[in-house]
Amino acid sequence: MTDATISEPDTSAVVQNADQDPRTQLRAIIESLADGIVIVDGNGVIRFANPAAGRLFTKSPDALVGTPLGTPVVGGEKTEMEIVRRGEGEVIYAELRVVDANWDGEAVELVSLRDVTDRKYAEERARQLAHEREARLEAEAASRAKSDFLAIMSHELRTPLNAILGYSELIELGVAGELNKSIRDQIGRVRRAAKHLLGLVNDILDLAKFEAGRLEVANAPATAPEAVASALVLVHPQAEARNLSLVVTPAIAALPGFIGDSERVRQILVNLLSNAVKCTEPGGTITIDGGVKQNREPKSKPEPRRSQLYLSVSDTGIGIEKQKLATIFEPFVQADAGPKRAREGSGLGLTIALRLARAMGGDLTVESTVGVGSSFTLWLPADDAPAASASTDATQSIASTDASSVEGHTAPTGLPTRHLKGLCDLSEQFVMQLGPLVTAVVNRVRLDPAVPMAAGLRTSQLHDHLTTLLADIAGALVVIEESGGEMSPLLADAIEIQRLVAERHGGQRARLGWTEASLRREFMIIREEVESLARQSVPKETPLLANDAIAIVNRFVDQAEYLSVRALERARVS
Repeated sequence: MTDATISEPDTSAVVQNADQDPRTQLRAIIESLADGIVIVDGNGVIRFANPAAGRLFTKSPDALVGTPLGTPVVGGEKTEMEIVRRGEGEVIYAELRVVDANWDGEAVELVSLRDVTDRKYAEERARQLAHEREARLEAEAASRAKSDFLAIMSHELRTPLNAILGYSELIELGVAGELNKSIRDQIGRVRRAAKHLLGLVNDILDLAKFEAGRLEVANAPATAPEAVASALVLVHPQAEARNLSLVVTPAIAALPGFIGDSERVRQILVNLLSNAVKCTEPGGTITIDGGVKQNREPKSKPEPRRSQLYLSVSDTGIGIEKQKLATIFEPFVQADAGPKRAREGSGLGLTIALRLARAMGGDLTVESTVGVGSSFTLWLPADDAPAASASTDATQSIASTDASSVEGHTAPTGLPTRHLKGLCDLSEQFVMQLGPLVTAVVNRVRLDPAVPMAAGLRTSQLHDHLTTLLADIAGALVVIEESGGEMSPLLADAIEIQRLVAERHGGQRARLGWTEASLRREFMIIREEVESLARQSVPKETPLLANDAIAIVNRFVDQAEYLSVRALERARVS
C-alpha cells in the first residue's frame, strides 16, 4: 500500500487566493465529509480531527487533538469501537478503516469513523429473534417429548400399581390366610397409599393426553342427577370420616339432561367434592346445588346455547385468597402452597377439571371468600329437547372444529325454518356494518397487551383477510335461511372459501412472528365484536333468538380459528 502524504497547513503563509491552495482545498473536503476523520500518531494520540469526528465524540475537533483515540489501530485494518458519549451516557458503535499516511514527515495513521449503531442494533435484534425462534422450537419439542414421556410412563406405572392394589385387597380379605388386626391395618395402609398414587398417575396421564391432543370426550345426552349420585358414592366415606355434612338440594332431582361425557362429569364432581372435603373443617357443610340458566352467565364461557345447566359445589371451608383465584387452575398450583402445606395433592385436579369442562363445551368457575368458603360451578350445555334444541344442536355441525368434518364440509340438515327466519336480516346488518366491525377489531388488537407484535403493524397487515372472512360468513347466513338449513352447493362453496381464507390468515400471522396465544386472542376479540353486533341486529319480530344466531356465527368463527392455528403451526415448523 502506498503511504499517503499529508502536510499540515501553513497558517503563517499569506495566500492571496485560498481557493487555489491545494492544502486548503483538501482540508475543506475533509472537514465536509459525513464520516469522521482523525489522524493518529504512533502513540495513539489524535493529531487532527474533522467536525464529523467531533460530533461522534461530542467534542469539538480542537478538544480531540492531543487526546488518545482509545483503541489500537493498524494500517490496512477494519475494526469497530464503542464510543460513550459524554454527558449522555449513550453508547454508539463506529466502524474504523485505517490507512498508513505521512504527516509532515511523520508516519501516522489516517482513520475514518462511520456511525454503524443502527446496523449493530439491527444485527443484534436479528440474532435475538433467531435465538428466540430456536428457543421456542426447542421448548415445543421438549414439551412434546415431556408429554409423550408422561403418557408412556403413566401407563407403565399403572400396571404394577394395579397389581399392588389387587393383591393387597386379596390379602386383606384373608385369601392367603387369617390376619391379625395389626397386619390388617398395615395392609390397609399399603392399599390406601397405592390407591392415592394411582390417582396421581391417572391425573398425570390425563394432563399428558391433553397436552398431546389425544384426550377425547363423549358428546351425548346424559342425566345430571345420575352423575351427582355416582360422585357422592365415592366421596361420602371421606366426608363421613371428617364429620362433614353432604347436602343435596331438591333442585338436583329436577335437573334436565346435559350434552357431554357422563364419566368425565362424574370425574369433575369427584374432584370438586374431594377438594371441598379437604378444605372444610370437621363439622362443616358441603352443598351440591344445580339449575338451568337461559342466558349466558357473564363469569362463565360455555358453548353458546339457548340454556346452560350448572352444578355447584359449595363448602364452608377456609376459602381462597382473591389473588390466588386466577392461578388455581394452572398445573401443579395449589392455593395452600409451600413446604408446610397441610393438604396433600398434586395440584392437577382443577387443571384437568377445567380442561374437561371446556372440552365438553362448558366451563368451570369459582367464587370464594377467605374464612367463609368456596363455590365451584360446573357449566354444561343443557339438553333442550326436543324443539328448543332443534336449531341450535343441528347448526353446530355447520363448522365443527373436528378436522374430518372441516374437510368434509359438514352442514346441518332438517333445521326447522321457523328457527332460522331472521338470518337474512342479520346478514344484511353484518354487510352494512362490515367496515366499522373490522375497524373495531383492528383497533382492539393493536392496543391489546396480549398481542404486542400488533402495535407496530400497518393497518393493512392487521386487516389482512378479516373483511373477506366476515363477508363470507354473512353470505352463508343467507344461504342457511333460504335452504332451510339443508346442505347446498352454495353453502359448501362458502365453507370452502372460509377454509382457504382462514389458512391464509394463519400463514400470514406466522410470517409476522405471531404466536398461537396471540392468534387465539385475536379470534377472541373477533367473537366479542361479532356477538355484540349480532345482539343488536337480530330482528325482534322473528322467532330467531340472539343466542341461536350467535351460536351459528360463532361456529364459523371457531372453524376459522381452528384452521388458522393449524396453518400457523405448519408455517412455524416448515
